[in-house]
Amino acid sequence: MTALQGPRRPAVWALLAITLTAVLAGLTTGTASADPEPGDTGKLVMVLDSSGSMKEPAGDGKTKIVAARTALTQVVSKLPENAQVGLRVYGATVFKRTQPGACTDTQLTVPIGTGNRPQLQAAIAKYKPYGETPIAYALQQAAKDLGPTGQRTIVLVSDGEATCAPEPCEVARSIAKQGIDLKIDVVGFRVGGKARTQLQCVAREGRGDYYDADSTIDLETGLDRLSTRAFRPFRISGTPVHGAPQQEGAPVLAPGHYSDTFGVDDTAKHYLIRRTITGSTLRAGVSFRRPSGGSFVIQTEVRLNTPSGEQCGCSYPRGFDGDQGLATGTAASWSKYEKQNEECSASDQMVLTVNPGKDLRELKGVPYELRIDEEPPVDSITSLPAPATDPVWAPMPGSTPREIVPGSSFPDASLLEPGSYKTTLMPGELQLYKVKADWGQRIQAQITVPEMAGAQAEALDGIRYLDTALISPIGEDVYAVFAKNVPGGAYTRGVLTKRGLVKAVTTKEIRYLNRNGANNQDTGTSTPGEYYIAVSLSRKDNDKAFTIPLTLTVGVVGTAGTGKPEYVDGATPVSGESVTPSPTNTPSQPADSGNKNEAGGPVQASDDSDNGTPTALIAGLAGGGLLLLLIGTLTVLRLRRKPATPHPVPQPWPHHAHQDPQYPTQPSPPHPNQAGQNPPH
Repeated sequence: MTALQGPRRPAVWALLAITLTAVLAGLTTGTASADPEPGDTGKLVMVLDSSGSMKEPAGDGKTKIVAARTALTQVVSKLPENAQVGLRVYGATVFKRTQPGACTDTQLTVPIGTGNRPQLQAAIAKYKPYGETPIAYALQQAAKDLGPTGQRTIVLVSDGEATCAPEPCEVARSIAKQGIDLKIDVVGFRVGGKARTQLQCVAREGRGDYYDADSTIDLETGLDRLSTRAFRPFRISGTPVHGAPQQEGAPVLAPGHYSDTFGVDDTAKHYLIRRTITGSTLRAGVSFRRPSGGSFVIQTEVRLNTPSGEQCGCSYPRGFDGDQGLATGTAASWSKYEKQNEECSASDQMVLTVNPGKDLRELKGVPYELRIDEEPPVDSITSLPAPATDPVWAPMPGSTPREIVPGSSFPDASLLEPGSYKTTLMPGELQLYKVKADWGQRIQAQITVPEMAGAQAEALDGIRYLDTALISPIGEDVYAVFAKNVPGGAYTRGVLTKRGLVKAVTTKEIRYLNRNGANNQDTGTSTPGEYYIAVSLSRKDNDKAFTIPLTLTVGVVGTAGTGKPEYVDGATPVSGESVTPSPTNTPSQPADSGNKNEAGGPVQASDDSDNGTPTALIAGLAGGGLLLLLIGTLTVLRLRRKPATPHPVPQPWPHHAHQDPQYPTQPSPPHPNQAGQNPPH
């Protein structure tokens, strides 16, 4: 009935409680799904092992079942009131495999619903170890409990391998075919050998996560934070549209916010974007959830062309780390080359193409967001600030950190003001936050993880990689590659050990003429708006469920409205959801303070030996050591955009040779394999 290996340790079920709440959060960060109806937070059924092996000691003077009751009671008490949860047990009523019904011995003791916390607590109190381990049959019944549609998660908790046919891994594979919004997460309680292999296969085939539960974690701290993240599904939002397989017959879209899905074959989808302002710059961003377990190399292409076929902008979406990673790609009609810019600015329509490329198998039927922004032309550029140079980190003053609930998708990302915030982070989790920045401002973001000891340090298991990213309002990764004096170094990946970590990222200052730069750190910081901060922690094989505490400190540096362009005829930009911030001081800075730099939080001040005031910063996109690789790729993509016979824009355009691929004698952002850009692995 059970397969136990390795030393016994006390309070393992305390870890299990944290794990369960974590996988509840996993319900919210699974494979992408269409924007749910208001109040639709998905459904979860917990499938618990009630086999005879649960009578065994837990190592702290209690049995496993007593530890489990305590942990599960705390899990349930932390669940949101509107969470749709049910409880199924197996092995609870038939004692021996030779008795009738032993291999179909599973009951839905609490039907899936909301407001059923008393029933769940009562069922947990009666939860007793008794019979066999019919895992496969219990999973089949749990899938039926959840129904055929919506965001659905099964959480399987087992302390041993199945004792009944069929093979659980095969059943998990069959269940996964019922839809991309159904997954199976698994907690293996002190298992090893064949039992662990079997349960890992169930999670893998069920597109879920597997966790080992075999050590002690601070239950109260972990549960308190993880439970607040439960049932926050990754959401694709926007008005539904259906792209056409060719340019003819494609839907005509105005600037706005839309959603669509990748098709069942490799056919690209086309959209016509109507230009509402003559000579404007059109930008299109495509975002989607990279399916769990999928490749980090995203080969989907996002492209903007004129109806006559002139290519104006294209990119491949960048994938971001975390087991539930994001991918975003952008394309713009703007070109710094005069001839190309004339053609791309004159057309009254643009053709947006989203091509799944070789990622079809993983992206089939996956929803994505489309954000289309339109920016009017300016009256004159002669008085505008030159493109921003590399920023210098500005020390941020200390403040008492406030509790914050991280977002798991763009729509639910918390809007932060300058200051310090505290939360916790799980391995494989991707957190999103947003910060508003105006013309003349840049964003600074610093992650601080304190020194860890005891069970936390043990669960960390050597070193991990903590990844940070900054994302523009339309979806470009915009962290400043060559920023100076940045705590932890000017790259997005930090090496986390039990001694803790300080890691920071920044952007260039938002300036209109940044759009002429050679890289996303430039072009992505050429408009104001809501930028995103992404944070993730790497996972390991056979990982345990645990959390690390962290402090996120955010600063907005610079005077809002500096360098704001004057658009023709007083026109204003049109965007998918957000509007250009007004050129006023941010809320945390009094208007008469005279202080032009805003920041917040207890931060390690670095030596600002560079002459001059910090000049640039805003958020970009990463999450995973992959980002540095993608930055190298970014330069190649920029070169792809260059027309065969470029025509430089005549000055007075302020121009920096090192930012333009036409100046090969000057350095450009390094390839990720170049020395100095990657931390040690």
